[in-house]
Amino acid sequence: MASLLAHSLVLFAALAALPQVVGDFWAYTLALYFLYAIATLGIGLTWGQAGFLPLGQAMFVGLGAYLSGFALIHFKDSWLLVLFIPAAAIVPGLLAFAIGLLVFRGRTRSGPFFALITLAMTLLAFQIANSWNSVTGGFNGLKNIPGLPGIDGFSEFYYVSAAALGLAVLGVAWLLRAPLGVLWQAIAQNERRVAFFGFRVNEMKAVVFGLSGLLAGIAGALYAPQQNLVTPELCGFLLSADLVIWAAVGGRRTLYGPVIGAVLIGTLTSELRDQISYWEVVLAGLFIVVVLYLPQGLVGFVEPPLRRLFRRRKESSLPVEEKPRTHDRVTLEVDRLSAAAGDVRILQELGFGFERPGVYCLIGPNGAGKTSSFNVITGELTATGGQVRFQNEDVTGEPADRLTRRGIGRKFQIPSIFPDHTVGENLRIALWGSRARPLDLLKHSLLRWRSPILDELEKRFPFLAEHAKPARDLSHGQRQILELAMVLCLEPRLLLLDEPSAGLSPAETREVIDTIRWATERLGASTIVIEHDMAFVRELADHVFVLHQGSLLAEGDVESIRTNAEVQAVYVGGTK
Repeated sequence: MASLLAHSLVLFAALAALPQVVGDFWAYTLALYFLYAIATLGIGLTWGQAGFLPLGQAMFVGLGAYLSGFALIHFKDSWLLVLFIPAAAIVPGLLAFAIGLLVFRGRTRSGPFFALITLAMTLLAFQIANSWNSVTGGFNGLKNIPGLPGIDGFSEFYYVSAAALGLAVLGVAWLLRAPLGVLWQAIAQNERRVAFFGFRVNEMKAVVFGLSGLLAGIAGALYAPQQNLVTPELCGFLLSADLVIWAAVGGRRTLYGPVIGAVLIGTLTSELRDQISYWEVVLAGLFIVVVLYLPQGLVGFVEPPLRRLFRRRKESSLPVEEKPRTHDRVTLEVDRLSAAAGDVRILQELGFGFERPGVYCLIGPNGAGKTSSFNVITGELTATGGQVRFQNEDVTGEPADRLTRRGIGRKFQIPSIFPDHTVGENLRIALWGSRARPLDLLKHSLLRWRSPILDELEKRFPFLAEHAKPARDLSHGQRQILELAMVLCLEPRLLLLDEPSAGLSPAETREVIDTIRWATERLGASTIVIEHDMAFVRELADHVFVLHQGSLLAEGDVESIRTNAEVQAVYVGGTK
């Protein structure tokens, strides 16, 4: 909080002093680009933080401007402006949130489809604004829009624009420091892993898109009284492209990058467009250079050292209790489960299950359907037949986030972590996933959460206590262990572990075996392990299921499986 206060004082002092340095004309110009900077902050949130690119940001700027212009024209002397001007900013945010819910619904990845949809929408908005003469004024737009009541002259409006920018920057800074901001960045790195921690990823992306629309709406609502004119170009693709370029050049992943990009490149454009015939070509070239060679943008090299100057001081931890155990039994029933990829049948009426806690190993030759069975159980692969029942409830086809909230945790074959986050942030995200409610993600106190399970894991694996260490710097073995620790922090009732010892040294493998056995007993859980290392299986398994060609070939204890003639015919185990 102290660092945020320091940022606030420096920011507002600089904005207040600027008109005394640059004069009235530049104050007027900067006021306009401050508004554009607010909209560009929204690009920074969606593209820079959450990892999906909107190409229709101008649509929300234009909508806010038209709504604000209508209100000022028709209610210029009414107290209702107190309601209508804020509403002009809020409506674009609500629209963006609704669009996000519709676009992201049922999708597990954000890709080019989102950018293309927003591009189409801004083109449509431009056409509507340009042709709906009776409402928007058509090509000429809305003219003679009154200024804000009580604001006299361009110099006074500068302070309105500057205050709006300052508050927008501080609001975004606060969000980025909150758990919600950490999760947005995690979505950009590994959306699948976030879902498997129990978070509703699609809703979280809709929220950040809604906030982006709100920022654009604020810019538009103030644009109308500042310019006294709103034209269809404000809704068009050219402004949307400018906002994207400004965010990229400034540094889309930083707090101040989008602001500096908008103000710096924007003011240069206003000065040089008439002097340089091919200024747009120059700007396009600059954008290409930044994307290829300066992906962090101009501020990306400056902001991280400055951020370290305002680094949070070390705070006391906030312990959370272990999750209560509400069931004496952990039951899973996979009944005649079938799945296919195109014409290839992956699972063929697979059936297995158990009714008590313990460690169960799933073995079989490559292509037997082991990982595919995990994919169907966790909803990543659609079942073409059969049923999955967990705790006597049908969970067939349920999405990963809902299954996680039911008490199923999954570790993937290839370590699935958040490499751009620190070790501590990776572990805390897991803690939030099993405990935090949606509104809790705005509470900065979650950044101090710890649990008894995490304390024990840090004793077993000391590198987990290096909370400030970037996860990208971990070895393959440490990444395997980190992901295992993250899944255990969820405190699930059912653990699905896909080759947890792959790539580990013999000593690390021994530690992982001990940890799995300890965690299964501590949590009262059932654990299913996919593993090729038969020494690992002999050491750990209470019961073994053998898969072959997508079906259950045999099951029993380790000794009975080892002497089974059918298993020997199709499966040859080895040791490290």
